[in-house]
Amino acid sequence: MSDAHSRDEERAARLAAQRKAWNDAHPTYYAEYRDRNREEIRRKNREYMRDQAQRERDEKERRQKGIDRAKTWAKEHPQERQQARERYKQKHPEAYKQAQRDYYHRNREAIAERRRAREAADPERANEARRRAVDRAREAGRDATWSPTPDQRATYRERENEARRQARRRARAGLPERQLHRVHAPERRHNDAAANAFFAQRRTGQDIARIRDQDEPTPPELVHALQERSENRRVVREILAIAEEYFVDHEVELRARVAEVSRARFRAGMLPLDVYTEPRRHALEFASRGYLRANVASPRSSLTVFRWLTSDYAQRRPDISL
Repeated sequence: MSDAHSRDEERAARLAAQRKAWNDAHPTYYAEYRDRNREEIRRKNREYMRDQAQRERDEKERRQKGIDRAKTWAKEHPQERQQARERYKQKHPEAYKQAQRDYYHRNREAIAERRRAREAADPERANEARRRAVDRAREAGRDATWSPTPDQRATYRERENEARRQARRRARAGLPERQLHRVHAPERRHNDAAANAFFAQRRTGQDIARIRDQDEPTPPELVHALQERSENRRVVREILAIAEEYFVDHEVELRARVAEVSRARFRAGMLPLDVYTEPRRHALEFASRGYLRANVASPRSSLTVFRWLTSDYAQRRPDISL
């Protein structure tokens, strides 16, 4: 096995040396090939993307059919569904609790609305439910009439006062109210449009003076951190754009090279490379190294950008947009 492995390694090294020698002897071959077949390469890329989009749609439809079948079965077999849920709850208690919490956070407005509707329709039943909750708390040894201590009340009041002070400062600076809660897609689009309109409007001298004269100016370290993060994200976007353009122009070459290396790895007893993500990783590595060599602003920022680009997430999702 070791002799066969060494022979495979020698053969792979010999092929790599031959390929390098051929590339050195024909330095313009790939550029000329791309120029001659640019439309064909782009056509194949478009077909590949269409096929990929169709596969994703088929997979989504398949998952939806599975969900519909499960819902139909649950309606037709309520007792079996309840038994299956109890078995899952006993086998995976933490996962079940987390799923319950996630469902509540996704639908808490609808849940609260249904509860208010039930209480309005049958107030006596709601009162009875509250009395049963108080009785259960007493049986468990908990104080059913719990109230906060004076220290806790002081803490709550201080937090409320601080929130009011922040709201007044934001209003004096001309900033919108702070809204931190889960939003659905329509509200998120509305918020994005409002934010774009707010930051796109022109500021007068009085507006700028009012913002500068606010009670608590932004600490310099936070401003520096924001500027550095914005610069890093700008560099990442530029590198990803270069990598995408390089991948489009060299896709055939990159995939052929990855396929050849994968065959050599398979013959050597190793796992082959992923023919979908590995070419993009090579394009990303080429673009990042070339960009950072030509546009290094500071060693620290370039190291941060390079670490992000070479992370597993960036390698698996090189088309991410920041």
